Amino acid sequence: MTNALIHLFIKNADDTRNARVRESYGVLSGAVGIACNVLLFALKLTIGLLTGSISIAADAFNNLSDGLSCLISIIGFKVSGKEPDEKHPFGYGRTEYIAGLAVAFLIILVGVEFFKTSVDRILHPTAVAFSGVLLGVLAASMLVKLWMGAFNVSIGRRIDSPVLMAAGQDSRNDVITTGVVVLGMIAGRFTTLPVDGYVGVLVAGFIIWAGIGIARDTVAPLLGEAADPEVAQSIIKIVMESDCIVGVHDLIVHNYGAGRSLASIHAEVPADSDFVAVHEAIDEAEKHVWQRTGVYLVIHMDPIDVNNAHIAALREHVDSTLRAIDPALTMHDFRVVDGERQINLIFDVVVPFTYDVSAKRNLMMTIRNQLKEIDVRYNPVVTFDHKM
Repeated sequence: MTNALIHLFIKNADDTRNARVRESYGVLSGAVGIACNVLLFALKLTIGLLTGSISIAADAFNNLSDGLSCLISIIGFKVSGKEPDEKHPFGYGRTEYIAGLAVAFLIILVGVEFFKTSVDRILHPTAVAFSGVLLGVLAASMLVKLWMGAFNVSIGRRIDSPVLMAAGQDSRNDVITTGVVVLGMIAGRFTTLPVDGYVGVLVAGFIIWAGIGIARDTVAPLLGEAADPEVAQSIIKIVMESDCIVGVHDLIVHNYGAGRSLASIHAEVPADSDFVAVHEAIDEAEKHVWQRTGVYLVIHMDPIDVNNAHIAALREHVDSTLRAIDPALTMHDFRVVDGERQINLIFDVVVPFTYDVSAKRNLMMTIRNQLKEIDVRYNPVVTFDHKM
């Protein structure tokens, strides 16, 4: 079914890095979601009103909010697909995350409102009618939601969309909430307790939890996340394929929307290289990263002396000292200002984020003391940074 819809409505469906194709996927997902959720809303609301079941009515309005969420998602995809302009030279890709955040707030609001309604039903119980037809409709809605979850997850994976992945999870959550409603209805036949109200509270709790999860998933990229480890390793591997590059560091990846990333990296090259040839090799590396990962990369060259035995020995002293202090420490941008009475060892140390200001100060003293034990002339000039 999913492949049939994609084949029917999306041209060049395999070109998922194309902004227009990606937009078409988002619109298709949203349109299917609206159609399914509006149908389920109408069925459940009708049943809820006929049976007097607040939990079913809650589930119905959850479907309605899902339909509205799909509409917001469509708008988000349409805006995020706009071409870059003077105001937004990196495009509008992050609009998709903003749309996801709006959906999350809407879901949380619905959950809170029905939580209050369910508590009121517990305090003021009302009998709930039951029928086989009702049970059949709810079971059918669970099957629809299972398919919607698989549909959204499938498309979300195709286009690397966290919003659609979250929508898929939300659909699976709906299956759970509807299942709880069914259990509550069955239990209501055997007890006078306001089971319907208690089940409504559970449904509201699932709705709120789903909203919080979606908010968490969409806020993270807006605030700025660390680079995906697989993407980072792919970039490093591709750059290191060049014979001119002997090391890399300071990789930073900026996310401007799913499938739209810009990155920068420092590449160490021998100081005695032919820099015209090195420049050409770096241009090739940037092009290969774009072709193979879809990330627009800018490479900064760091010339280092790799043929000086004295400097190599000093580098090894520093490197072994750092490894002895903490295996998690790494070094880059090593330079030397040599002198008879003092040898300045200038380098950057990459430390874990667990190192606070006090820990860095203590680390600086430890590095200084241990290097001076090797040679009293060693004077480390250290800059601390973090792995991005």
